Amino acid sequence: MSTGPSKASMLVSDVSPQLEPHTIWCHLDVEVSRSTSRWVLSDERLLTAQALHLLMSLDLELREARADWDQDRFRRVMKARSRAVSRVRRRWNNLDPAPAIGLGNLRRRYHANLAGYLYAT
Repeated sequence: MSTGPSKASMLVSDVSPQLEPHTIWCHLDVEVSRSTSRWVLSDERLLTAQALHLLMSLDLELREARADWDQDRFRRVMKARSRAVSRVRRRWNNLDPAPAIGLGNLRRRYHANLAGYLYAT
């Protein structure tokens, strides 16, 4: 057994001496990023993907409104979410060929009074 520094620590110190020894570095493989940029969606699929992205962002807004206990914001986001769900369903049903994965249930219960269950009536 050698008592000197390991090869890995010598390589790290040779490359950049100002780095801390316990830093974790993550690098994206160039081949992976190149292969994902080749995919081009058709117009209908692009619109469906954008509608799904809108629905996911509205769900995030809904969670934030619920966490803030903001009833007005929650009500407005739920109204926008119902329109976004109908848009996603309409665009999902118009895809040709149909996706292999079903859309599933997009329903969410609506409670205008967020704190209603906390207080006795």
